[in-house]
Amino acid sequence: MQRREISPNINVTPLVDVCLVLLIIFMVVIPRMLEQIPVTLPGVFNPDPKVKYKQEPMKISITADGQYYLEDEQQAGIENLGNALTALHNENPDRRLLLNADASLKFAKIRPALEKAQELGFKGTGFVVGSKHRQEAE
Repeated sequence: MQRREISPNINVTPLVDVCLVLLIIFMVVIPRMLEQIPVTLPGVFNPDPKVKYKQEPMKISITADGQYYLEDEQQAGIENLGNALTALHNENPDRRLLLNADASLKFAKIRPALEKAQELGFKGTGFVVGSKHRQEAE
């Protein structure tokens, strides 16, 4: 009687299925993870056309709970934000600011950041806004 050798066969179909499912999960989850600072932006009624800047402006973010961020770095308070802005303004005095504040904030919570920027002599501060408001039919 002849003995036949057993050759191992690997079924890769389940492996490919698992990899495709993981790929789809990561494609959906990664964009959500990139939103590091949770800010709900206010809308705008009459947006200006896209403005071209010579240099990218610095971004100040203020969250709904009043936390200050300069770029993606959290600042402990308005004093620390002022110190960081001073250092950046000394490096490049022509750079502008963009204020990214949560729509639920009252202007009194945003004013200290604007006052610091004005004290330091920044040339301009812009507000980041979300989608357009829809005027409700009256």
